[in-house]
Amino acid sequence: MTCSLDRRYLLVAAAVAIAAMPLRAQSNEELARRTLESGRTFLQSRNYGEAVKDFEAVLQRYPTSSVADDALLELATYQLDVQRDLAGSLARVKELQSKYSTSDSAAMALVLEGRISLASGRTPTHVDEAIASFDRVARLFPGSPAVPAAMYFAGDAARLGGRRADAIERFNRLATQFPTSPWTSNALLGSALSLGRGGQAPRAMEQLQRIRTRFPRTREAAIALDLNTVLYRLYLRAPTQPAFQFSGRTIPAAPGKLRDVADIAVDADNNLLVASKTGVLGYGVKGNQTTSVAAPEPRALSFDRLGRLMTIHESGIRREGRTPVALAMPAIEGRVPQMKVTAAVMTASGELLVADDETKGIFRFDGDGRYLGEFARQDKVRDMAINELDEVAVLTDSKSVVLFGRDGKVVKQLPERGTNYQLRNPVAVAYDAFGHVYVQDRAALLVFTPEGGRLLTTFTVAEKAPGALTNAEALALDTAGRLYVFDSRTDSVQVYR
Repeated sequence: MTCSLDRRYLLVAAAVAIAAMPLRAQSNEELARRTLESGRTFLQSRNYGEAVKDFEAVLQRYPTSSVADDALLELATYQLDVQRDLAGSLARVKELQSKYSTSDSAAMALVLEGRISLASGRTPTHVDEAIASFDRVARLFPGSPAVPAAMYFAGDAARLGGRRADAIERFNRLATQFPTSPWTSNALLGSALSLGRGGQAPRAMEQLQRIRTRFPRTREAAIALDLNTVLYRLYLRAPTQPAFQFSGRTIPAAPGKLRDVADIAVDADNNLLVASKTGVLGYGVKGNQTTSVAAPEPRALSFDRLGRLMTIHESGIRREGRTPVALAMPAIEGRVPQMKVTAAVMTASGELLVADDETKGIFRFDGDGRYLGEFARQDKVRDMAINELDEVAVLTDSKSVVLFGRDGKVVKQLPERGTNYQLRNPVAVAYDAFGHVYVQDRAALLVFTPEGGRLLTTFTVAEKAPGALTNAEALALDTAGRLYVFDSRTDSVQVYR
């Protein structure tokens, strides 16, 4: 009797265990999915540490779940877009391609591989490798949601590589094949930037208006409005009217004053940054002071490839005005030359281009300050600007502006005197999103075309009129191409729209 009961108990227990097995497996799959979504939520709120914990948990606890590949893709994307750890991101991509080669994330892994190539440099080789990776997506994974993304990034790689015709053709193909894809709004932006850079402002404005009509209330529509405003000022408002008008705003608002200003800049969120002897003050879009960074006598402001502030000092560079970057020049005849830094910018691949008044040149360093070589031989640099294509504009003490390609070769020189203009006392140089070159003189602003360096318009304000430009000393542009000019006559930054 006892044996019969024991046997019956074992059979019931086994049946319960067997019945529970699918439930447990289903529960693990659900937990994996919930953990992945938790990580994504943290990522959206920029709580990166917790996001990474959740993605790692999916890989460690549920490596065979249907979302393990998604977690690995999220980590690779985070390392590329947030950490800018190209080697780490590429390692994750290779792991995904090895372990989950048939998953739905494999196609986007190819997109990431191309983006990593492009982030590594803008040389023809880097651009070719990136485009090849993007083009493989449609061939290997036709019908994948990653296809329009790959088409967009291929077009953008061509644009950033200076291959304007190829870029426009690729963007147009995406817009035709996937007219409602979110990536099409990005493609129309890329097409407009390429057309505007090539002097085709009306066609560029048409593309921008298509974004606003077909993708209203999106981030791309807001960007399109800003870009349209830039083109309207330069090509429609001018030359019959002044390209800019004084907005009536000054920062700080009167009767406030700014003292000992060395430079100004506008960040990606359109906050104004003002460098003075004691550090950097930040002002919000409404003109209210929002931040303060203590830094010893910065002489210029710039940004790294992620848009983070860099302060330029005579002795070197500081990240966020705080962390020094030790610039190590090579020894010459046993002696390490002392640098006297006048300006610096960072390329898209993270290299620093540093103008040194002592050794009469512009030199390349990696992001940690290690010397990489000479970029260009140039004496007495007063100001530098860099655009999205890694082209560099250099204002010199000889009152000329030299335009360099990403390889350090001179593309164009804007001399002190040219057709319909004279640079009397230039103080600053800047680029807009289309690559127009802005040169701020003491009492005038001159804008030159992106290619060819032809004078497009000159902006002045009469001496006794509101917003008069009489003693400008620094210049910055925001995302809508509004001008911010520090004039020592008023000791304030005047805003022109």
